[in-house]
Amino acid sequence: MAVLGPSSGGPPAPRRYVLPLVDSHRESPTAMTFRFSTKGTGFSYLSNQAIRLALPGVQDPWGAARLFSLSSSPTEAGWISVTCKISETPFKQALARLAPGATAEVYGPIGAFVLNTSRPAVFLAGGIGITPFRGMLRFARDRHLEQPLVLLYSARTPEELVFRSELDAIAAGTPSTSVHYTITRPAESKQEWTGRVGRIDAAWIREAVRDVDRPFYYIAGLPEMVAETARLLGETLSVPEDDIDYEMFRGF
Repeated sequence: MAVLGPSSGGPPAPRRYVLPLVDSHRESPTAMTFRFSTKGTGFSYLSNQAIRLALPGVQDPWGAARLFSLSSSPTEAGWISVTCKISETPFKQALARLAPGATAEVYGPIGAFVLNTSRPAVFLAGGIGITPFRGMLRFARDRHLEQPLVLLYSARTPEELVFRSELDAIAAGTPSTSVHYTITRPAESKQEWTGRVGRIDAAWIREAVRDVDRPFYYIAGLPEMVAETARLLGETLSVPEDDIDYEMFRGF
C-alpha cells in the first residue's frame, strides 16, 4: 500500500476542532497563508486533504464557512495551514483580520485529493490551486520519497506565483522533483518575466512528462481551468480517466 500521509493506514476520521490562529502572512498581492495550532488535539491528515473552516458570527451571503485544501504537510507537526485569495466577501475579510490567538472552528480532515506515492505524479496548478501541491511536494521532500514529481504552475503574473521561492528550493534539493512556471498576463506585471507565457497546454504537458513513465495527473484551480485541463489530458493526450484527479477552487 502506498504511504499517503502520517501512516500507511486509512484516512483519519474527521472531527470538530476549535483551533487558535498562530500567525498569518501575505504570500502574494492577493493571497495569504493562515497557520492554526493543532498541539494537543491529535489532528492528523493525509497529504493533502482539506478542512471546513468556520468563523461563527460572520454574516456572508455564502455562509460563515469555507472548504480549504490544506497547504501544510503532515510532516509539519503542531500546526496546519490554509492559503487562499483574499476577496471582498465578508468571510475572507474577517479571516484576513483574524488576530493571533483568535479561534476558528475546523472540521476535518476531509477529501480524497491525496498523493499516491506508488506512481510518478504530475501536478497541474492554476493560480491559488497551487495550495495542495505545496503540501504534497513538502511531504515528498520531508519523507525522502523518490517518485518523479512534475509541477506545471500557471499564474497571471510573476507576483502571483505563490510559494515560488519554496518550490524552487524543494526542486533544487530533490533530484526527482521538477518545477515549471508559465504566466498568462505578463503585461500586468511590474516584474520582468523571461519565462514561458501562456496557459497550460497539451504541448507543454507532453514536453514536461516525456521522460516520466505512466504518471498520475492531479489538477487544481478554478472550475474552468480544471475542466479545460482535464479535457486536454483526456481528448488530446489520451490520458485514461482513472489516471486523473482534480480539485476545484471557487475563490469566494
